[in-house]
Amino acid sequence: MSFHSSPENIQTALGRLALVAGEGDLPIRVAKNATAQGWHVTAFCLSKQNQGALKQFSQGGILSISAGLVEQNLSLGKQHGITHVVFAGKVNKWILFTNPRLDKRAIDILQALRRCNDDQVMVQIIAYLANEGYQILPQTQFLTELFHGSQYFTQARPTETDWEDIQYGFEIAAEMGRLDVGQTVVIRNKMILAVEAIEGTDECIRRAGHWAKKKGGIVVKLAKPEQDNRFDVPTVGLRTLKRIHEAGLHGLATEANQTFYLDLPEMIRFANQKKMVLLSLSREEAMKKNIL
Repeated sequence: MSFHSSPENIQTALGRLALVAGEGDLPIRVAKNATAQGWHVTAFCLSKQNQGALKQFSQGGILSISAGLVEQNLSLGKQHGITHVVFAGKVNKWILFTNPRLDKRAIDILQALRRCNDDQVMVQIIAYLANEGYQILPQTQFLTELFHGSQYFTQARPTETDWEDIQYGFEIAAEMGRLDVGQTVVIRNKMILAVEAIEGTDECIRRAGHWAKKKGGIVVKLAKPEQDNRFDVPTVGLRTLKRIHEAGLHGLATEANQTFYLDLPEMIRFANQKKMVLLSLSREEAMKKNIL
């Protein structure tokens, strides 16, 4: 596909960016930072949840789309002179099972897959878009300020038992990532309470709470071993901590410089108030004890 600018549709120096937006605050941050960098942003929204907030940062407008109508979406991209694409925000994977609207191109993409796991679906979609002439940009290009290095964020420190659970959680989450199952695991007393699959992090935490019985537990969320930063970068926020607290768990450990932290000041205040453990560390550090 070639891209031509009409006189009334002149591209900016960087180009015209399609933000394929799922739920949450992440697409809003991408749109804001992309605009500040000089991109002309058009929001291709898979959800209505954040469209109002996206409007002020989407010079090309807001378009409601269905993921399965590939032909229609490509036509919209051509109409808006799109040159680059970035993905951001939560998309519930179970939409593939709830009477999805799929055109022939979408069916062809899915049928070409050996497995319909997260990474394989997204890599296939990205390859398809690249073949159509679009350049796919990593989320990290617009969200570097959300990464944080190894540190304790809160006053509470992991107990010896917590460290054992963190170490075990890192081992299990890394293997889950390698198998493309999910990013999150919940551990208590060296027992796996729940692992994330198609249901997502919030539901994984809720299920773990059923077994934790308000007696604590550590949530570990890791990037996949070969994380593709064009999609699905691990993300946590105040909502995550509230779900952890509601489930009767007491800690969250993430991978340093690989996890987006939304609302970090609010997260720290909430965690301190509830005496929760919140920390970020590398995989190597997780195998040691009290190294931070």
